[in-house]
Amino acid sequence: MFIYEDNEQLKRELKKVVIDSGLTQKEVAERMECKPQQYTNIVNKENLAFRDVKRIANAIDLELRIEFVPIGTDEK
Repeated sequence: MFIYEDNEQLKRELKKVVIDSGLTQKEVAERMECKPQQYTNIVNKENLAFRDVKRIANAIDLELRIEFVPIGTDEK
């Protein structure tokens, strides 16, 4: 889990979970039913869409969860 700061951080975290999955970008693209270049375009977009994050998470067998917590809580 991480505290969302900006879209760049989200993209870095997403890339980490893909690496941790043990799948190549080509394999993730195949699971998303798109071409590797399309996958690269998705993860390099300036504004990564929620649906794209969800598609990638599903492709690597992860469930995307979002949690809202009061500011100042110690959860990280």
